[in-house]
Amino acid sequence: MLVASSLLSALVFAGLSFYGITFVSRDIADMGNQLSESGAEYTKQYINKTSKDTLAGLVKAEAGYLDHEMAKLQHDVRILSDALTWIQCHPDHYLPGSIPDPHNGKVPPTVPCVIYSPDVRQRGIETVQREVALTANISGTLAPMEKTYGDSSYSATYCGSKYGFLICSSVFPGDAYSPMSDDPALDYDPRIRPWYENAIKANKAVFSLPYRTILTEEHNNVEVISCSAPYYDADGIAGVASLDMATEPLRGYLRDSVIGEKGMNFIMSDTGRVVFSTVQEGVLAESDAPKDLRDSDVPELAQAARQMAEGESGMMPVEIDGGKYMLAFSPISIMGWSLGILVSQDDMTSSIQESQNYFMGQMDQFKADLQNEYLFLLKMSLLVLFIMIAIMFFLSERLSDRFVKPIRQMAEGVREIAGGNLDKKLDIKTGDEIEHLAVCFNAMTEDLKAYIDNLSQVMAEREKAAAELSVAKNIQLGALPQEFLTGCQEFQIYASMDAAKGVGGDFYDFYQTDEKHLVITIADVSGKGIPAALFMMRAKTALKNLVLMAKDPDDFAAVMMLANQELCRENEEMMFVTVFLAQLNLATGELIYVNGGHNPPLVQEKGRFRYLRDKKKHAMLGVNEEEVYESHHLVLQPGEMIFLYTDGVTEAMNEAGDMYSEDRLRATLNGQGEKDVRKILAAVRKDVGAYAGEAEQSDDITMLGLKYCGYK
Repeated sequence: MLVASSLLSALVFAGLSFYGITFVSRDIADMGNQLSESGAEYTKQYINKTSKDTLAGLVKAEAGYLDHEMAKLQHDVRILSDALTWIQCHPDHYLPGSIPDPHNGKVPPTVPCVIYSPDVRQRGIETVQREVALTANISGTLAPMEKTYGDSSYSATYCGSKYGFLICSSVFPGDAYSPMSDDPALDYDPRIRPWYENAIKANKAVFSLPYRTILTEEHNNVEVISCSAPYYDADGIAGVASLDMATEPLRGYLRDSVIGEKGMNFIMSDTGRVVFSTVQEGVLAESDAPKDLRDSDVPELAQAARQMAEGESGMMPVEIDGGKYMLAFSPISIMGWSLGILVSQDDMTSSIQESQNYFMGQMDQFKADLQNEYLFLLKMSLLVLFIMIAIMFFLSERLSDRFVKPIRQMAEGVREIAGGNLDKKLDIKTGDEIEHLAVCFNAMTEDLKAYIDNLSQVMAEREKAAAELSVAKNIQLGALPQEFLTGCQEFQIYASMDAAKGVGGDFYDFYQTDEKHLVITIADVSGKGIPAALFMMRAKTALKNLVLMAKDPDDFAAVMMLANQELCRENEEMMFVTVFLAQLNLATGELIYVNGGHNPPLVQEKGRFRYLRDKKKHAMLGVNEEEVYESHHLVLQPGEMIFLYTDGVTEAMNEAGDMYSEDRLRATLNGQGEKDVRKILAAVRKDVGAYAGEAEQSDDITMLGLKYCGYK
């Protein structure tokens, strides 16, 4: 009877356990499915929003790049126009110049030549020789300016006079002589050409629509854009200066930046005409009989075209040629045109679906792992059952009663847990496997409850934080220059930044404002992480914009004061930034600099480095809106360099808490000899790392080195 009753009790316990495990497993699976669906839907919505925000930022950045490139073209044309105006208004300052005529023989490449209009040749070119000889003084400017745009494609720099002659320098890479030598249009009157008439009419610098050159048969497929501006003499407009740039690099940029297999890029003029496009067919294709997209039969496309023509930025879904797209657009302000980027909804949906599938797959794996745990627990229960049956043969009635009671108690608890009460606790104190099994059940129900409650929140927060940090890091790295102008022989420059966190508050910057001036910047924002990175981007943008827009390019004290005033405004978080800003004259080696509370740089003189300390130390930017800054000057000799750094270098600590120090930094630099700048910075970074050892990096480490090689 004891064995039978004990065996029956054991079987009841096993049945209830199996029933409880099965019931709980089914409920967990149902809750897992619901959590999977809701989590996947949240992920889908989040990625969709992130993709749209990224697309909006991308089109703005690419439009800004194109606007910057066209602004450089307009800037060069204005320089050419100003030079011609000076020559025309000060003829007594110049000797008569000489310039070849293609009628008299072939002209070497990059050598400017003169072309006369039919009426000038009819009455005799000697009637305009004085004007040609004066204007020929611009020849030394044409070829160098034109080479800026013609290293790998056709380019031309030229000026047309009101007297009926054209002075032109044009190049096809690889040609043995100027294409003007075989030009069938040698009888060319610039005064009746659209580029001349449009500039005269506007009385300012204007851009043309793309057009084909009218040169030899060999070169007649070259497409260019012209920027033209009038120049003046004492009586008013004396002619028009112009610069042609081949459109192939621009088209290549549009093709390379297409997003997805079905994506499209296009540029639209302010009249609704498609000027450039990456597609050959359809409503967005270029056409000899262009249509106004503002009158498109597709309402969404027509609305977007009207906004683009007004110089607005935006994003909207459109349907083009039977396909559904997301259109993002941003203005190219300098030309009055607009850039449009279309991403196929299929491409966006596929990436979202992949993420959703991944999320669902992770939840399926979780359910599979949970099922394996249940099976393992069931096997353990069966093992305990067999052990109990063996013991029942040898134990007395008292032991039998002792086993039956906890089994019933456990069975009731399991049934209650199976009913959905995960707060139920099994209180069994037998000191054997049954107590251990009850503890496992209690731990399992507690873990399941906590895991289910936290899973959705933890996964959502983790994915959001990782995505935001990754985007912030990529944006920050993309904002720092990575091309170190290795093609410039007048100087060597290199810079690096190692952030203490995923993103940092240090930054460096360098750029040429013209052929003879190089601007360098290094700065350190208070704090670390994403707030410092955001303030860094604001400071970097403000400094560069103010330098490029400065009325006096050498007045860096004014630039620093304006930047300080800009950063003080709306600075509720009371953040500040130390800045060292300098400009190197590549022709003379003169360095103009302003130090806004930054670490003193080191300057190399006669092979040794010294710290460049000013008598008055200015405050950092963002603290005092009334702060007045002073600029200073020094002259670098060929072979000398300046080394900029942030306090993450000199204040780097080793495991004992000792700082790297300014003295060690100077000693390290003095030990590098005549190495190039990149190797010198690498040696300093290696020495800082060796000094810190296993100590954690406490601050951003940023360095910039500039060596002046002399003007070539």
